[in-house]
Amino acid sequence: MTIEGHELDAVCAAMRSTSRAGLAVHESPDGDAVGAAAGMLDLFDRLGVEAALYVDAGVVLPLADEFLPPGSVVTGPPPEATTLYALDCGSAARLAVSLPEAVKVAVNIDHHHDNTRFAELNVVDSRASSTSELVCAIAERLGLRFSPRAAAALYAGISFDTGHFQHGSTSAETLSWASRLVGLGADPTRVYRLLYETRSLASLRLWARAIEGVRPAAGGRALLAQLRVDDFVATGASDDETEGIVDALRSVPGVEVAALARPRGDDQVRVSLRSDGFDVSAVAGLRGGGGHRQAAGFTASGTVEEVTQWLSTVLDERLSTASF
Repeated sequence: MTIEGHELDAVCAAMRSTSRAGLAVHESPDGDAVGAAAGMLDLFDRLGVEAALYVDAGVVLPLADEFLPPGSVVTGPPPEATTLYALDCGSAARLAVSLPEAVKVAVNIDHHHDNTRFAELNVVDSRASSTSELVCAIAERLGLRFSPRAAAALYAGISFDTGHFQHGSTSAETLSWASRLVGLGADPTRVYRLLYETRSLASLRLWARAIEGVRPAAGGRALLAQLRVDDFVATGASDDETEGIVDALRSVPGVEVAALARPRGDDQVRVSLRSDGFDVSAVAGLRGGGGHRQAAGFTASGTVEEVTQWLSTVLDERLSTASF
């Protein structure tokens, strides 16, 4: 990692000096966001600091019951006296909690290359595999050891953001942290099953609907899938059960970009993007989103069809001139 020692020292000093800490993660939280939050909650507990993760109503935290301590998630904005830590989020606008004007982000811990450095203290390392890996580095600097629950959550976060150690962001240091987390109580077999082998019948039916309606773009170099409200109603599946669909599309030979569009609230559409080489974060940025070069997303106004058509047009233009 390229994170500097003085940056780690500054975070550690901030953590030791605060009396009440609030955590916030990005919208549509994923495994890395939950893992990083679980790790930070554990560190604050060991420091004797009151801490909680704040989210808006309706936000789904995957595997929260498994990885987050009971009572650690609060629905609604943090109190004004809270020192707020943003985790795994590229900009303040993408946080999964609405902040009162009086609450500012004090510390920003992230690994997204397009992070806007929106806090008073920014610890951002785009070479890190995950924000969970950065939290491990903070624990080492503090001289603290994670509980077995937190170790499992952080291992899950690293596994999730590296595609189970397959993405190019996986480094020797990443694997070293994974090994140390196993030594602290993370069970690799159990975590793998929770992340990749636990799926309901409803989710399989939802996957079938998404894949059946896939449309090609950019001469087959991109595949776009759509889900509508009636797909969720008919199958009984929830939005968090869409995880993995876009990755399945990307596995088709010759496909450079895969996307999934699905409804999110009134007149809002959530799009997930994946790529093997093309910078999809640049596309997400056109609609106020962001993420990694090979995994990004955005939320836009309109219907699923309208947003998908816009995305098809953009990918037609950009893939025709893309160089890798």
